[in-house]
Amino acid sequence: MELEDRLAVKLLAQAQALLGKAVNETLCTHPDRRLVRALVDEAQAMIAEFGDTYFEDRTGKDQAASG
Repeated sequence: MELEDRLAVKLLAQAQALLGKAVNETLCTHPDRRLVRALVDEAQAMIAEFGDTYFEDRTGKDQAASG
């Protein structure tokens, strides 16, 4: 696995951790919706960055390797 792929997977793991925190917050008696929104927004940004790095960059490499 290349360094870029490992870094992308690390982003995905961090997004998972943030989503776990968001779930825990929503299960509280009085959840802070602003905190949940911030955690989800940050996780979405990480997932988008993961997708850009893991899939889009890899597409060019896969085409070069097959061509």
